[in-house]
Amino acid sequence: MAKSPLGGGIPFTLPVTVNLMKLATSIEVKGGDKRISSALRQAWRAQSCSADLEQAQGACDALAQVTKAADGIDPLALLHVQSGLLTTAILLYARATATSGSKSERGSVQLDASKLLPEQQADHDMIIRLRNGAIGHVEQSARIAGDLWHRDFLFAKGSGAGNWEFSSASLSIGFHIEVSETLRRQLPVASAIVKAKCHERLDKAIAVIRDAKLSDQDLLRYKVDPLEWFGSIEAALMVFSGGPGTETSAWLPLR
Repeated sequence: MAKSPLGGGIPFTLPVTVNLMKLATSIEVKGGDKRISSALRQAWRAQSCSADLEQAQGACDALAQVTKAADGIDPLALLHVQSGLLTTAILLYARATATSGSKSERGSVQLDASKLLPEQQADHDMIIRLRNGAIGHVEQSARIAGDLWHRDFLFAKGSGAGNWEFSSASLSIGFHIEVSETLRRQLPVASAIVKAKCHERLDKAIAVIRDAKLSDQDLLRYKVDPLEWFGSIEAALMVFSGGPGTETSAWLPLR
């Protein structure tokens, strides 16, 4: 039994919860129907990538609100906020759609080029190029979206006859309006593709489990305490608020 977070101390019961990824890992380690573990892992990956794109959209929406309310905000503080939100959205987009992963990593859901218009493919390529050349790494003299994103200088400054002062400097782009607009165009396109893939893979996982005729007893071996697993009553209620076949994501603040 758990207590309501809405006050009053009214007890309620959370649904019986089974960790399907624990089932997949057990099959991979101990042996079993590999179709089940493969289908579950593919569904998990697509769901997680879909959540990345949803959060990237949230960062873009927040960026638009902050930029609209720019009057009265210290210009340097505004630039830091805009840069942070834009960087977050770019990283999440790339993580969901283009990054590769080792065995211990999640990986991504690559966008099907046949489902993209030429201009959408160009937007996608620019965002990934930006992530790889300017955010994930510092590529010297990389011109992306028409601009140099990093310029680093090591120089000597003369301060009198025979006297030199050695210094360094870095000039970097933080907020880029064109990139921001590109993300706002491309995110709905990528989200639609990945969500469709997510639903397709969830349906396949359900069909494989039903075909394998797993019993309640088989599934209950991987039962978990939802409060412990999700971390809090609020998180558990948020997760359970979605209907069958839906994916849910949210930022959770540390307390």
